[in-house]
Amino acid sequence: MNNKMIGAIAVVIILLVAGVAVYLTLNPGSKTTSYGLSDNIDGRLTIFGNANEDDYIDDRDVEAVKAIIAGEAEPTYFDCYRTYGGSVVQRCLADANCDGKIDEADVEWIQNMVDRKQNMQVYYYDVDGVCASCTYPLTTLAVGYKSNYEAVLICGAEDSVLYACNQVADSSSTYYKWYHEYFSQAQNIGSRFTPDYEVFAQEGNEAPSTFITGTRAWFDADMEETLAPLGVDVVRLPFWEDNVTVSGIITLGYLLGCEEAAYEYAEMADSVLDTIQEAIADIPESERPLVFASYNGTSISKMHNGIHEFVTAAGGRTVIDEGYAAGTSIDGEGIYTMDPDWIVFSLYYGFLETYDSLETTKATVYDALVNTDNKYFQVIEQTDAYKEGNVLIFGQGMYMGPASYITVAYLANHLYPDLFDFDCDALFAEYLAKYHPDYTVEDFAGLVYYEMQDVLDYYSSDA
Repeated sequence: MNNKMIGAIAVVIILLVAGVAVYLTLNPGSKTTSYGLSDNIDGRLTIFGNANEDDYIDDRDVEAVKAIIAGEAEPTYFDCYRTYGGSVVQRCLADANCDGKIDEADVEWIQNMVDRKQNMQVYYYDVDGVCASCTYPLTTLAVGYKSNYEAVLICGAEDSVLYACNQVADSSSTYYKWYHEYFSQAQNIGSRFTPDYEVFAQEGNEAPSTFITGTRAWFDADMEETLAPLGVDVVRLPFWEDNVTVSGIITLGYLLGCEEAAYEYAEMADSVLDTIQEAIADIPESERPLVFASYNGTSISKMHNGIHEFVTAAGGRTVIDEGYAAGTSIDGEGIYTMDPDWIVFSLYYGFLETYDSLETTKATVYDALVNTDNKYFQVIEQTDAYKEGNVLIFGQGMYMGPASYITVAYLANHLYPDLFDFDCDALFAEYLAKYHPDYTVEDFAGLVYYEMQDVLDYYSSDA
């Protein structure tokens, strides 16, 4: 893109970017219960200035940083990055201005954050493990990718969206039906992967304050540099990459000034996630059920792609934990040798995905599960998990994204039937009533979370 055409409007700080992803503890302030890609950080609210590492920015953070400066408390350091692909640095959430020191400047910085000072620079830990920054609060938005729209909707900030990718702005898109009514005012900026930034500079348009996107592994890693001359911040938070999204939601809620709505979501998700982590805390990892989670049974996904992380959240052991190489292919013989206790598939149909009517969509999905050569059921039919019926299927719209805690509950029910009996239909009904009230649980029965036996019964009933 030609930056001269965009123009040299006041340049704001470029979000500095970097390497690996991290996931965070479920319990606010917990020092023990963590899961996912890393346990580098204890706080779920990944805002520098969250000095006491809980879910809030408040006076307790001011007191916490003062205690560290006085030598009365020890700071907690973690690995992060200042540039994408750069060297590892050590930082602490008490270091509000992210300069590598904890001093009186941080006290003043945090006090301004507590006072919700407008137009101040705030640093946060992003989806790629980067010390990034933006201007608080986020005001007008451009959004790319489906789970990011869901996160904005949960926070109640849909009216702030000026620009949307073609997933939502294009009437021919699968996702148009789910989100257009909430984001109908948004102009189309094309692909979520490589947006058309020139739209921001067109006559009569205003550049958004912020572009909300995802991991640089998928979404334009050069976005920060490209948009800096327009004064547009880029915010990247985990809304699908790590399955569990509470950290991303409450961090976005703070940045938007929509904390109450974000905490309401967190309370719903925590009713599942905290319950599981507390119940399985004393079960050694080696004794947890082995779960092979895959889109269609032909590969072992990389971490940070929204596949394995929900297994850990549900109390399972992933095939990565077992030593299998991420990002590799696998066939039926390999899965047979692996001998997982449970197998999980997911398809891009149902809630927040491709959906016509319940019966027509179900017919399409079930046909794919049963009749696709060397994928889904056909690739696992020799395994004990298949023979014992230990196969679960999820719709992608629930498996990846803010509703994922419901699939976590469903998997936990099956992994530990003596420990958990979550009412997943009730959880889903609550979610729909709050965020998608035009739909009911019955609209997606047998499409969002179900067992292999449900599919087999579907065909036997037709015989």
